[in-house]
Amino acid sequence: MKKLLAYCLILLAAGTLFRQCKPVDLTADYKDITVSYGILNIKDNIHYFKIYRGFLTDGNAYEAAGEWDNIYYPVDSIEVCLEEYQNGTLRRSAVLDTTTAVPKNEGDFHNPKQLLYYSDWQLDPERVYRLLIKRHTSDDVIYAQTVMVGDFSVRRPMVSWNMCSENPYKIVFYSAENAAMYDLYLTFYYIEVDNATGAIEHKQISKRLNGDYIRATTGSEVSYTGFTPETFFTSIIQGIETNNRVTRYIDSVAGQPYHCMRLTAWAADQNYLTYREVSTPGSSIVQNRQEYTNFVSDNESAYGLLASRNYAYADLTFDNVSGHNEDTLVKSPRTRRLNFDYYRNSPEFPTGPAQ
Repeated sequence: MKKLLAYCLILLAAGTLFRQCKPVDLTADYKDITVSYGILNIKDNIHYFKIYRGFLTDGNAYEAAGEWDNIYYPVDSIEVCLEEYQNGTLRRSAVLDTTTAVPKNEGDFHNPKQLLYYSDWQLDPERVYRLLIKRHTSDDVIYAQTVMVGDFSVRRPMVSWNMCSENPYKIVFYSAENAAMYDLYLTFYYIEVDNATGAIEHKQISKRLNGDYIRATTGSEVSYTGFTPETFFTSIIQGIETNNRVTRYIDSVAGQPYHCMRLTAWAADQNYLTYREVSTPGSSIVQNRQEYTNFVSDNESAYGLLASRNYAYADLTFDNVSGHNEDTLVKSPRTRRLNFDYYRNSPEFPTGPAQ
């Protein structure tokens, strides 16, 4: 998303935002362009919305994007509202407050302080949500709306997983209401113990299991067979550096012994899928990207995305009952250099390290 925003704002620095190869008029008057992004999740307690504005500059556009006043509206110049609808009827509405408490990572835009609009509503999966932006300098009302992705769950695997298997594994999860696409991630949790001080650090490494997104089906279940469990050891080797000053052990998720893996299925709605498909370059020699926004505005004066997503997960064991998972991690010639020891010897083992 940040790259798309960068393209938009840099083009705006030339005076306007055009489609395809329309000529750019460097002498054109400034046009108020709003760029907004928000992804709602019924599991979240706080929902954040980023709202940028276009700017003009005679200098370097990247440097100008690093200036707070260039990219953010003065808080008294716009009003941002969240509305909830049921069967087309407005059920509630609230003017959103702002916060700068969430830091932004380094990048082209101003950081680490950033301006976010937020809501603490508990969202209803059966209702539709609309974000409205009212610019006080005009009568324009900008809005976008989205349905909510409902709850779902992972069916397979349930508790254990033989990560030494060289055969493709069929991952199965139940369909989520209003979902158009899915992504699968496997996270491995481990700890590092400093050999000199005994200090413990909790760490994790994640791998996206599907190459391309998984499209939603019309059935009650969705399956994916493109992952071979044994390849996850390769991900561990690539993602964890050799460090002879520490000893590593598998961690426990939510205090469950040997549960050090979490399979997470992410689901997103049609708005997000369309944005992803339109904004991603294809395989053609001509790499023009189309513009996509589900914000409605007068004179094409707003761009961005309002979408929804949800997730389901299953915590899985990494012991030797379902396969030689821990033996492979500790003793395999490929992973032995990572200095993993058995969980039973970990200082965080439930009954203490083995004597």
